[in-house]
Amino acid sequence: MRNLQESNVAGSGNSVVINSYMGTLEIARTKSFAPDMSWTQQVPPGKRLNCIAAAEEVFAQAEQKLAQVEKTGLNRAEIRVAAFMPRLPNMEVDRGSRRYASYMTKKFGQRGLDFRVEEAFSADALELLLMGAQVHEKIYGTFIFFPAPYGKTEDYFLRRVRPEKDIEGLTVENTGRMALNIKTVDEEDKYEGVVPCTAKAILTLLHQHGEIKNMFPRDAGQSGPTVAICNSSPRIGIPLQSMLMRIGATALMVHPQTRPEDRLAYLKTADIIVTAFPAQSEADLVRDVKDGAVIIDCSTEGNLHPDVLRKAAYLSTHDNHLGQITTALALYNTALCALWQRGMKG
Repeated sequence: MRNLQESNVAGSGNSVVINSYMGTLEIARTKSFAPDMSWTQQVPPGKRLNCIAAAEEVFAQAEQKLAQVEKTGLNRAEIRVAAFMPRLPNMEVDRGSRRYASYMTKKFGQRGLDFRVEEAFSADALELLLMGAQVHEKIYGTFIFFPAPYGKTEDYFLRRVRPEKDIEGLTVENTGRMALNIKTVDEEDKYEGVVPCTAKAILTLLHQHGEIKNMFPRDAGQSGPTVAICNSSPRIGIPLQSMLMRIGATALMVHPQTRPEDRLAYLKTADIIVTAFPAQSEADLVRDVKDGAVIIDCSTEGNLHPDVLRKAAYLSTHDNHLGQITTALALYNTALCALWQRGMKG
């Protein structure tokens, strides 16, 4: 299994693969593997986790936060978010990023916010756009649609983002607060801190279903579930592991250096499996899992073998709209960032 991020190359069957594990980047042209995920349409309604219902709950919470922002005298139409789409000239935009950007633009617009997406064709261009957004008084949030195919780590660009404008919750300041379970950004505990959107979306989905929520202990005397996380990125795997451990789960990280026999053992025994990586071959697909497992696939093209349908108690496949929950949380974080900045102006 590889922890990679993938962007398709225009007009070819090849792809540019960006390996960002352990802070290094390697760009290589490889043959794309497209798993047959047509079986996901056969998931019974009783097994399919309801991302749309979970997203609507978070959108309602975001609406309440936006109402708080407006009580400070800031009209929501004045809340501008600057989003950036990294790409190379003559290369198609990553399909997952393109869909995500379109959906975010639609949903933020429906709620009256000014969400603008701008393409960046080089590392220098992205860096300059980010730095400009941080000093622009009318911009209350920034968002980057990774991957960035420039030979630099995601962290390199995130270091250009001020924590109070980080609506994805990925700056070192915001992830550090989350890891230390510090829930506010100020000593007076007035302003709620932002947390990584995608990791929180997975947790939100798990807690949306009563039977799964009950797998997590209510007190120190109870045991929690074992969770296998097939992703070690700072956007998903690392923050999700921290969040899960805090609520009583034993969270195991599967990454490129995990021994194959250990990977198989983790998947066979895990109560919950979260997977998010572009499979490079059929051998990479999650297949042999525990009977009654809960499985969430966050990948763009799909990471699951059809055999999991028979064994899993609950499933969220790659096409199950998890991005709607992530978008709702980004909107919620935008409201938090606006409140934070309004408080700083004081």
